[in-house]
Formats: sequence, C-alpha cells, structure tokens
Amino acid sequence: MTMPADDERSTVLVVDDKPNMLRLMAKVLNEDARVLTAERGAEAISILQREPVDVVLCDLRMPDVDGLQVLHASTRTRPRAQFILMTAYASLNTAVDALRLGAYDYLTKPFEPEVARAVVLRALGRAPTQPPQPATIDSSNEVLPGVLAVSESMREVASLVHRVASSDATVVLLGETGTGKERVARAIHRCSARSARSFVAVNCAAIPSELLESELFGHSRGAFTGANKDHAGLFEAADRGTLFLDEIGEMPLALQAKLTRALEERAVRRLGESIERPVDVRLIVATHRDLEAMVSNETFRRDLWYRLNVALVRIPALRDRPEDVELLAHYFLRERRGASDQQAVMELSPSALDALKTYHWPGNVRQLRAAVERASIVSVAGRVELQDLPTEIAELPAKDQVDLASLTWTEALDRGREEVARHYLEEVLRKHHGRVADAAAHAGIERESFYRLMRRFGVEADATRPKRGSGPSRA
Repeated sequence: MTMPADDERSTVLVVDDKPNMLRLMAKVLNEDARVLTAERGAEAISILQREPVDVVLCDLRMPDVDGLQVLHASTRTRPRAQFILMTAYASLNTAVDALRLGAYDYLTKPFEPEVARAVVLRALGRAPTQPPQPATIDSSNEVLPGVLAVSESMREVASLVHRVASSDATVVLLGETGTGKERVARAIHRCSARSARSFVAVNCAAIPSELLESELFGHSRGAFTGANKDHAGLFEAADRGTLFLDEIGEMPLALQAKLTRALEERAVRRLGESIERPVDVRLIVATHRDLEAMVSNETFRRDLWYRLNVALVRIPALRDRPEDVELLAHYFLRERRGASDQQAVMELSPSALDALKTYHWPGNVRQLRAAVERASIVSVAGRVELQDLPTEIAELPAKDQVDLASLTWTEALDRGREEVARHYLEEVLRKHHGRVADAAAHAGIERESFYRLMRRFGVEADATRPKRGSGPSRA
C-alpha cells in the first residue's frame, strides 16, 4: 500500500491484483489526489474501515474478494464514497448490475489512462470533501473536455457540440474509424446537465447480435437458456444519464425496430417480461457507415433514422486536419512518458515530424496514437527519429507479392511488418466480401480480437466490400 503524506487531499483507493495497474493508476492520479493501493479485496475492505476514502477504483475479478464484495463493504463503511468498477466485456453484465447497486461508473478494460483520470476527477467533484474539479487536460488547445485540436474544422465541431450538449436531443456522430467519436460523445455528456449521472457506452459491432437485445433492454430470469437471474439492461443502467451506441449501423434490423419503440415510448421491456419500465436516457449514436445510403438500401430503418437524426455532428478525418497531427503527436509522447518510468522529455526529430504530418492516416487518431507509442518505445536518447516510426509511415513500401489470404493471422504476423499485417486484414476481408465474422474465422481468431486488429491497423470492412451487389453484408 502506498500513502502520500498529504492527508488534506481527497483520497482515492485503487484496488487491483495486478501490481502494474496499481503503479500506473497511482502515477496518473498522484497529482489529483492522495492515492492508496491494495492488491487484494480484503485489504481494500480493511483500508475502507480506517481511511476517509472519497473514490474507490476497483477491479471486478480478484482471487479472494471480488469487486462487488468491495462495493458492498464500501456502501456500508463509506456510504458517501464514489465507486468505480474496472471490468472487461466478458463481465459487462456484472458491471451494469453494479451500477444498479450504487456504483458511480465503470471502466471497460483495456482503457486509456486519461479516460480513467477523467472519470475519477468527475467522481471527486461529487465527493463531499472535494469541490467539483474539471476532468480536463491542462491545455489551451482543449476544444472539448478531453479533445485537443487547433484546426478550424474541429473548432467548428466543438462549437456545435457545446450548442447541442445543453439539450436532451439525440445526437448522431459520423466519422471514420479512429476519429474519436466516443471521446466526443463523452464530451457531450460532460458538458450536459446529465454529467453527474452515468455515461454508458456499448459497441454494437462487438456484441453478438443474439446477445445485443439482452444487453440493451435486459431480461428476466428464465427468459432464455442461461438466464439465471433478472438482469437490468444498459438503458436502465443509463437512466437519467447518457447511453452511447457506437457502430449503430451494425445493429440488426429486428433490433432497430425495438430501439425505435423504446425511444418513442421512453420505456423498455425486458426479455421475458410484459411490463414496460420507464427510462430517462439521452441517446448518442455513432457510426462510420453512410446511414442515409443504408436507409435507401433498406438495411437501416427509415423511422429509426428520422428518430435519431435530430442533431448530426460530422467528425473530420485526421488527414483533413493535418495541423492537429503535431499537437496530438506531442501530447501522446507526454502521455506515454506519464505511463512509464521514463523521466527524460521525449522529442520528435524534424524528419519524424514531417513524416507524421504528410502521412494519410487511414486509421486516424487511433493509428497516430499507436504509431507514437511504438516509436517512443523503440527510440533512444529521448528522441523519436524517422527510423523509429512504423515502416508504412516512414517510407510507404510496396505491398509484398504474396497470397496473404492463404495464411493464418499468426503466419502473417510472423512476417514482421505492420504493412503486411494491414494488407493481410484487407485481403482476408476482401476474400469474404467484408464479412468480419467470416474473415475472423478464416484467420483463426475471435471476432472481437479481429475488430481490435482492424482498429489498430486502420482497416475498414466497408472498403473491402463489393461496390455493387445484393447490398451490404452483415458482420
């Protein structure tokens, strides 16, 4: 357990059985609060009994006492403390149940350190011993909470967001993969009157279609095989807060109809129940797909599109705002330094910066972050050189002449070049007409892992689908 000497500061207790996570979060939060750490749930409960804790940041899965037991103990011994659960998608149902039991919010692993810091700071703003503090990056270039930019196009986005945030209007965020749609959605929530309530996010493409309805609307015990208890859905978890549906274009048509009804009635019906439960939810949706074209192709419901299209925000691609590249690259370098033991100031050489500014960034901000993090790891003497950057950014090589789609993912990765890996994903998707589930099965990996690889390498399924045919394929 670590304990800074300043007892007058607000206190955050971080609980996780992984020492690396404890060290990372202690470093991230050290300037904002007095940080205590515990590697076991039992140790956390003991700390709660003797320390004036304001916020608990706790992992769900631990070997002795799990996160829900720590939540119960916190509710009893520190009822005014805010509780934030750290979990993975596999335990998302439990995280939603935790919200119903009084948890303030949850973080889905893996998460970015500054996202965790923002949630903790927002929770401290509600804590009795600490006046509200802004969960922002200390920068004059922050156009929205957690969003850095100097480009005019992003400043226009920020202006529109500030205007729509004050209302309860449904917001549609359009933009390519990796442009930061979820970050903008969180900014809308934080700028709204609902900021003190939960922000609940779900990626419609990452959850199997047969489970998505239960995740959104909940189910009663016995509603289907394996439904051993009543389960509140994400709509109920986000009551009086904000629900963010990412990749709304991947939602099955049958479920779109149920979503339309829920929005019209402002109520949800759990699977296996006949009663409707009223909910007060501000909905934000996002997609990289062309929803109007999908409406024309009858792959997206027209009535749902009309219901959603109240306030539309288009987030520009990074290649269309190159003036933001340098700002973001330097920020990611500083962020990387804060997440490691490196103390020297990391710099970008002129040649490396030129390469970053001239690259076309198909994966947008997400790809830029990954490139900078990788370069900072392999660089020496505190300076990122051109050769430290991924090959496709440093010199744009020609694609290898090989039938990549005949390989497994492991065989492709063994070729050792990120360009090959990206080309492999594209070729396998093209071979399967953009159907992610089929491509993942061919590659021999889970669909969710395939999606993560697509995001990492800036690959979009739409770009690999036939231009003409029977209509967009479902992933």
